[in-house]
Amino acid sequence: MADTCTLHILHTNDVHSNFANMPQIASCLRQNRQGWEARGERVLTVDIGDHVDRMSLKTEATWGRANVGVMNRSGYQYVTIGNNEGITFPKEKLDALYEHADFTVVAGNLIEPASGRTPQWAVPYAVHQWPDLRVAILGVTIPFVPFYRMMGWDLREPLPLIREQVAMLRPQVDVIVLLSHLGYQADCRLAREVDGLDVILGGHTHHLLEHGERIGRTLIAQAGRYGEHVGHVRLTWDAAAKQVSGLCAELFRTKDYLPEPELDDFLRREKQAAETLLARPAVSLSADLDIGWSNETPFGSVLAASLRKWTGAEVGLANGGLLLAPLKRGTVSYKDLLTCVPHPINPCAVTLTGEQLLGVLKRAVQPEMVQRELRGFGFRGIQIGWMGIDGLRVWYRPGERPDIERVEVNGQPLEPGRTYRVGTVDMFMFSRLFPELADGGEIRFYLPELLREILAVTLGDDELVRAGFQPRWLPVSI
Repeated sequence: MADTCTLHILHTNDVHSNFANMPQIASCLRQNRQGWEARGERVLTVDIGDHVDRMSLKTEATWGRANVGVMNRSGYQYVTIGNNEGITFPKEKLDALYEHADFTVVAGNLIEPASGRTPQWAVPYAVHQWPDLRVAILGVTIPFVPFYRMMGWDLREPLPLIREQVAMLRPQVDVIVLLSHLGYQADCRLAREVDGLDVILGGHTHHLLEHGERIGRTLIAQAGRYGEHVGHVRLTWDAAAKQVSGLCAELFRTKDYLPEPELDDFLRREKQAAETLLARPAVSLSADLDIGWSNETPFGSVLAASLRKWTGAEVGLANGGLLLAPLKRGTVSYKDLLTCVPHPINPCAVTLTGEQLLGVLKRAVQPEMVQRELRGFGFRGIQIGWMGIDGLRVWYRPGERPDIERVEVNGQPLEPGRTYRVGTVDMFMFSRLFPELADGGEIRFYLPELLREILAVTLGDDELVRAGFQPRWLPVSI
């Protein structure tokens, strides 16, 4: 047996159902694996979560089974889950997602409440063994605890769990690798505070670390987003010295590889099946609903009214940039709704004072807010857009710096000291675009329904749709 051995780890993260890149990813994994194994070197292929994204036709139609089919055909060996798997899939769908997986799901901090253990489709950690090398693989996901509990899961805090696992496994293995869907800052903290981690493969924050980052003896690597890159970590194990003697990272550009023909064929079949499945009627609509991001639209008002109705609030708020495609009168299919509202965003309700509500409206009407581009927080659109409202009438002075003259809430003047229940979208609780919303009280999130699943119900309410054509933002002449 040689004194040293070489381990190659190929890793992806935050692919977000970008199926167009997956045949090239598969080619990258296969070609490099074949070359390294031909030299007697060891190879692992892993994914760090958020491989799925329900904005995708194929993911939505199959509840992620198309993603698992791709991963099987690409040769992945170990994966962990991200928040797109964990809190956009209802519990019963996540329980079924990996039923036919040919790889191992490592999800150490996800707990089944009934048993107090890792769910049956996952393991808390794994040990991969070759004759000359033993590698422990840990996996954790970001602890959005309230959301996971609403979906029927418990979560352990990652840091103490990882400390326990490293202390237990360190005497038994040569190398410890963590699959971390916690984000870059959390990975840096782990590297500083947990002794014994050799490699942290990260995700969630979409960092592109060209050559990784060393903190102490730990290498942190992350490969950006959307499958545009595949990460490669090369580790040399010195068996005589019983230590890692070499550790480096690099990135492979996906576009430098030709697609795998068999995977291309598989995805074509999946697309055809998804188109058929999502062509089913979802709701019958009584009027055309067009979109517009720079001005008030009936559709924006209808979305705000839908959120107000769903949450039982006094007021509804929904930014027009959430609506990405118009809907035509008549039968609306599930594909139409997915195209229109693809975001993995849920309703929420929050209690605001009249003063806070007025502050939201004053920010919302400013051109820089209407035109502001946004990335992340579940938003899959381009810009914030005009704020759709329901339960309100707002008299405002347009111009370069619009101002609000008067607000009525359900026919009564807005009272600064009174509290109002507001139905809106959860991304405002995280993004702080409107601090008044994020700082409001009695915040309640409504899971698991996404916006399009709510519209599948509310668009059938002809009275709600008709009311959306009544203007709520009323310009006042200067």
